[in-house]
Amino acid sequence: MLHLFLRNTVRAAFPVALIAFAATTAQAQTTVTLPDTSQTTLLTATVSEQARIVVPASMAFSVANVASSTAASAATVTVDRIVLSSATKQLKISVQAAAASFTPPSVGATTWAASDVTWNAASWTRATGASGALSAVSFTQIATCDAGVADCSTTDLIFTLGAKPTVTRSGAHTLVVTWKVESIGS
Repeated sequence: MLHLFLRNTVRAAFPVALIAFAATTAQAQTTVTLPDTSQTTLLTATVSEQARIVVPASMAFSVANVASSTAASAATVTVDRIVLSSATKQLKISVQAAAASFTPPSVGATTWAASDVTWNAASWTRATGASGALSAVSFTQIATCDAGVADCSTTDLIFTLGAKPTVTRSGAHTLVVTWKVESIGS
């Protein structure tokens, strides 16, 4: 008999506890006379630093003479939709090679080192270009966008492949390059 009594007590107490819990989860409650426009809610949009970058999918060096440098066609690079945490911050655009040298068309063939690729200090719109040489060890700067701009771009970034008279295999010598866009300053 005692056992049955406790069981009924637990059943009756459970709905009461559930109702009590539900009442405590409500957040901002108030009784108002209708119609009412006095209630407010704060909406917050948290925006991260961001930008969209458009870079060439590929670049080609048409090497006619391995003893001479070969320039690729002028590349277009565009950075837009720039959103930074302050008006004094800038965007820095850099590149890094994925390997120390190109992959030759046949195993063991002589090919170019990543550092054999250089570029000019191109003219940019709302940015300053920097000349440099490709590295597989670190990112090397190509340009810095001006502070407080929504976009920056160039249409005349020229990559040049240095002379390499020791190359003796024709075909596609390939190298992947990674682009990096980062905010700098404060």
